[in-house]
Amino acid sequence: MTMQEFNQDQIAALSAMVDSDCFSTGQSNRDLHLHDISPHRGTLPAGIIWPKTTAEVARILSWTYANDIPVTPWGAGTSTEGNPVPTRGGLVLDMTRMNRILEIRPQDLQTDVQPGVLRKELNRQTGRHGLFFPPDPGADATIGGMIANNASGVQTIKYGATKDYVMKLTVVLPNGQVIHTGCKAHKSSSGYDLTRLFVGSEGTLGVV
Repeated sequence: MTMQEFNQDQIAALSAMVDSDCFSTGQSNRDLHLHDISPHRGTLPAGIIWPKTTAEVARILSWTYANDIPVTPWGAGTSTEGNPVPTRGGLVLDMTRMNRILEIRPQDLQTDVQPGVLRKELNRQTGRHGLFFPPDPGADATIGGMIANNASGVQTIKYGATKDYVMKLTVVLPNGQVIHTGCKAHKSSSGYDLTRLFVGSEGTLGVV
């Protein structure tokens, strides 16, 4: 099933979940989220929403899950493989306004970021401490998109891929449930490594 238009009740429900400028059914916004930089073209989404908090993401996904509305997470749209292209229309969940670097802990070689932080901006900020985030896919991708795709690049042979730098995640599952995986220490014991499960899952298991 594809969905290219929302009815008025659906528009009202989605508009109430975020700030007034964070939901759009405008043609230009929908067209911009129809394709990334690859040749792939998707199905025109019915609307675009820009959450700013985890709680908003949870409310949105809980509602779309209950109403059987397709959802496609979106980062910077820099994929060369069509990863963020909506194939069934519905709602595009644009994460670019969750773009805060929450904390940098140079002594621990760690940082906490929201998913919409751009790779180059992260390196500008960490560079003040003589540090950098090594995975380099070429494009100025969002960290959330890099996690979703386990991005790698020209420096991977020396430094590894994105999965080698993710220690913990906050993830919203399709039904709106919020879970936390990992911790600030490297996992070295038995049990499921849920963090690694979500890294590279391309948005199919939840939204980082």
